[in-house]
Amino acid sequence: MSDGSLTAATPDVLIVGAGPVGLALANDLLRRGIRCHIIDKAEHAEQKTKAMTIHVRTLELFAKMGVAHTAIERGLTAAHMNIYSGGKRLIQIDLRTYLLGRTPYPYILLLPQNETEQLLTEHLQCLGGAIAWQEELVGLTQDEEGVETMLRHPDGTVERVRVGFVVGCDGAHSTVRHVLGLQFVGASFERSLAVGNVRMTWDLSSEEIFAFVHQGTFIAYFPIADGRHRVVIAYALGKAPTGDVTLEEIQQVIDASGPAGARASEPVDLARFHVNQRRTERYRASRIFLAGDAAHIHSPVGGQGMNTGIQDALNLSWKLALMVQGQASERLLESYGTEREHVGAALLRGTSLSTRLALMHNSLGVALRDALAPILTSLPPAARRLAESMAEINITYRESPITADNRDKKGALRAGDRAPNALVRMCEGAEPRSLFELFNSERSILLLLASQQEAAAVERQWGEIAALLSGGYHEMIEAYLVTRMATPGLKQEGGQILQDATGELHQRYEAEQGGVVLVRPDGYIGFWGPFGATEALRSYIQALFVPSGGTQP
Repeated sequence: MSDGSLTAATPDVLIVGAGPVGLALANDLLRRGIRCHIIDKAEHAEQKTKAMTIHVRTLELFAKMGVAHTAIERGLTAAHMNIYSGGKRLIQIDLRTYLLGRTPYPYILLLPQNETEQLLTEHLQCLGGAIAWQEELVGLTQDEEGVETMLRHPDGTVERVRVGFVVGCDGAHSTVRHVLGLQFVGASFERSLAVGNVRMTWDLSSEEIFAFVHQGTFIAYFPIADGRHRVVIAYALGKAPTGDVTLEEIQQVIDASGPAGARASEPVDLARFHVNQRRTERYRASRIFLAGDAAHIHSPVGGQGMNTGIQDALNLSWKLALMVQGQASERLLESYGTEREHVGAALLRGTSLSTRLALMHNSLGVALRDALAPILTSLPPAARRLAESMAEINITYRESPITADNRDKKGALRAGDRAPNALVRMCEGAEPRSLFELFNSERSILLLLASQQEAAAVERQWGEIAALLSGGYHEMIEAYLVTRMATPGLKQEGGQILQDATGELHQRYEAEQGGVVLVRPDGYIGFWGPFGATEALRSYIQALFVPSGGTQP
């Protein structure tokens, strides 16, 4: 029965779906002081393993939310990825070789999705949030001022709740996407996958990830903290069994594909499903957004689905928070769709190619793949690119409408890229700290890289930046002056001074002549200008942010 009553509660954001994407969004909004209501039509949290891998970039974002340490404690880490064909190793990637020193997390974290959801739920509760289970979105309409939603409660009553924004994190069969009438374009691979958790008896390391391909069949093994392995099997077209997944089926694939002599036992969480590659035509419709599987679904080869969804959420959260607080222009919020639609499209292309290579069964194609893969991945540049792709630190927003690179001479690192990490000191003699610790701030980080600039020029530029931020931007941006040497006479001027005594930070930011870098709250470089580019910085900030007490441009 519907009473259609209008509630007095007015959350800023309604989040539909309490999976990892919705939970990540809710956590980040709450830590920014944004009122949100998260609902899910299910009776309770999912108890199955589902996704297993949390990649480097997601862990870096989890650190900002304060959950990375707990996640690592509860899971297993694996720095090595091994791929075999015909009993021979084609590829071995050691993430530590290419990522050590560049991130605090040079590995893949292996944690079942239900446990990831559990820790995000616990953190949500610590922030004062709660999930409304068995609450379902049944309708919505929007206008220029907000969104009026219809929510059905467990007792069948329907409540009208008016909110500022709605985010659909409600999966591949998204109600939000359906209500908006958005197409979910793409095609089925017509590939069948089987998954399950089994206990392996073998001689391989329990601290590495292994995958075996054989005549159009793919099987991967991901270690779990309880001593089992998550097994993912993909079949060539027309070769998949039907019916329930069994231990016998898994063992047959192991016997055929490898490793030789391995035995599986104690199966749990067995399931079979088909692979689809689809994405929504757009991620935003005015005040309503889509994220995660509601916006894109793809092959699980590579383990990037949950990670991409969480990164959708954390691209949107800081922009949405600033908009709710009246501190962002429409241009900033509009960039969510532009940036993440590009990432989602690239992800579908990449996973489609990976799946086709893994399931290749043409003898000539298999021979060519098996011959070229070891050669290419033995080359350091290729291995480095593969490691960065697995870690998802190569995602970039260079073409974003809110990215500006004003330097005349640009190197390999550009505005729009993930901001590099480095060690800095807060004062002379202090212990080195990771720059990423500063990036855990809820605000954007402005770095004035002084390099070898003369002291007078540094003091003048630092003063100009302080004056700019004092015009109502301190709530959105915190500034740091990064010097190569001690500067005892320089005033803090509303920011802090960092020492880059080894030059590591200047080197990684390719700033031999200094520069001005604005790092967004999600850790990507938004603005990059040469030393002295105060006016270009001013134009950039004024185009995206509304000063405290000001009005939107």
